[in-house]
Amino acid sequence: MNSIKCIGAFSAVALSFLLTACAGIQEAYPPPANPFLSGAPSLEKATPIQPTKVGLVWLAPAGSPAPPEAAQRALAEKVKAQFSSGKRLEIVGATTVAAPAGDILSEVRKASAPFKVNQVLVVMPTGAEVVSPVWLQYGRNGNAIGTRTDSYITVSLVALDLASGKSLFSVVTNGEARLLATDYDDARPWYPRISPGRTSAFIYPERSSFQAGEVRAVALEQAVNGLIYELQRATGS
Repeated sequence: MNSIKCIGAFSAVALSFLLTACAGIQEAYPPPANPFLSGAPSLEKATPIQPTKVGLVWLAPAGSPAPPEAAQRALAEKVKAQFSSGKRLEIVGATTVAAPAGDILSEVRKASAPFKVNQVLVVMPTGAEVVSPVWLQYGRNGNAIGTRTDSYITVSLVALDLASGKSLFSVVTNGEARLLATDYDDARPWYPRISPGRTSAFIYPERSSFQAGEVRAVALEQAVNGLIYELQRATGS
């Protein structure tokens, strides 16, 4: 009986997702905001990456579409952890700083000075969010007025030579997440849920609400996972 209920629950959620997916909202990935992106060749067109040690400087944007700062710091560390000692591309340290408005190159040099490296990976996310009303259907007869929140994140990475300020290569990846929620608090067992991308891999938290920016954090992680994949593929990691 429990297994039947679980199958029914999954089918109902999938139905809800399919119905709301037809709302007609177009993808709204924002353009990359990395200040060093101009003139940087893509990773595929750049000179093959030689074994080297680099630092990682994450430029954290501010404003309402930006992911939470804690999520940005955690994902900067996640990238660093994937390229540890012994890898062809070794990230010796990572730091997160607020995206400066002035002399950005000087700020990057200052932030990366403790790493004692010649090159850094400068990473910067940018986000957009679309909120719209939706009609949710669940189970056989359940329905409710709710809200659909689509978060779109673009993450751009540029490898930078600190001495010359030359951009060596770039990687740009996207991530998306969606939150479906009813307009009232108690809809058990139908909790609000975050769906990464456009897949059926739902996250079911045992709670009725999310912290501000949590949908953006999920979208950001999707984009960072793509970033890690592209770097690992280029370095044979």
